[in-house]
Amino acid sequence: MDTIAVDLKEDLKNTLFRTISARIDLIGYVPEDLARLAGSAALKATAAERPAETAEPKAPGRAGVEAQVNELYDEIFYNKGSAMKLLLGETEYGNFGYWNDTTRTQHQASERLLDTLLDFIPEKTGRILDVACGLGASTRHLLNHYPPENVWAINISEKQIGSVRKNAPGCNAMVMTAVDMAFEDAFFDNILCVEAAFHFETRRAFLESARRILKDGGRLVMSDILLTSRERMEQFPVFPSPDNHLSSADEYRELLNDVGFRDVVVQDVTRDVWGAHFQHVARRAHEELFLGTLNIVQTMDILWTHYLINAITGPCLFVSARK
Repeated sequence: MDTIAVDLKEDLKNTLFRTISARIDLIGYVPEDLARLAGSAALKATAAERPAETAEPKAPGRAGVEAQVNELYDEIFYNKGSAMKLLLGETEYGNFGYWNDTTRTQHQASERLLDTLLDFIPEKTGRILDVACGLGASTRHLLNHYPPENVWAINISEKQIGSVRKNAPGCNAMVMTAVDMAFEDAFFDNILCVEAAFHFETRRAFLESARRILKDGGRLVMSDILLTSRERMEQFPVFPSPDNHLSSADEYRELLNDVGFRDVVVQDVTRDVWGAHFQHVARRAHEELFLGTLNIVQTMDILWTHYLINAITGPCLFVSARK
């Protein structure tokens, strides 16, 4: 083997090792999550005895978290040349979707998720608010049921709000934080929030604000994702403090009741949300590798990123509650 071939081989090995090692290092921050990935009896037996590593310092306070969230989702939404964007296709949704045996694309799964959440609202009248609306794909979907003047959308990203105004013309789109919404009391008939509350500081603050701006009898419908532990909130800059952690559907239900909501419904849909999305990405990544659209490093980066997410993801929930 000539020198150039040796160098290329070593470069490839080192790049792959670094890619995989970086993801395992993140998973290994909480030993129980590493054991969940590895499936090793010996590793599981010692995980509880091994102290957790110290988290890297996070950006301070809510403003720091919001800046990190903006950076993350701007990369996901606007980097058209990224490998992840290739796998997601042309959809402008940023959620895992809701899959069944007939769902073939990420866009179809995301549309089905919206339709399922909106089924919790029997009468689609009056004003509705789309919280943490991303690029406005969910806001645009609301126009199937509401006139644009009755649809509001908020996000912390000015750039994404600009996209919302293009995707859902005539709607009321504005920059605003979900935990301190500057609307009048009892302004909305319904509120929608899709896969965002795990970024809020905190869910309780958001739920209290949502209840205040809902009319009596108004409904909040959400999809949300729980993490495996409070320690995860300390690790990743895009997550708020451990005060936002909930460990189960029962805890979520208790929080909603404590805030003052009634007719609370919390459904565990983990297998058909994250589980099916994970399998879809794994299939697509290997398909694109076979076709030559992705190289081995890009494929491993995508797969190990999803192995990391799988190791730290708890229940995925659909939530409905009335004021």
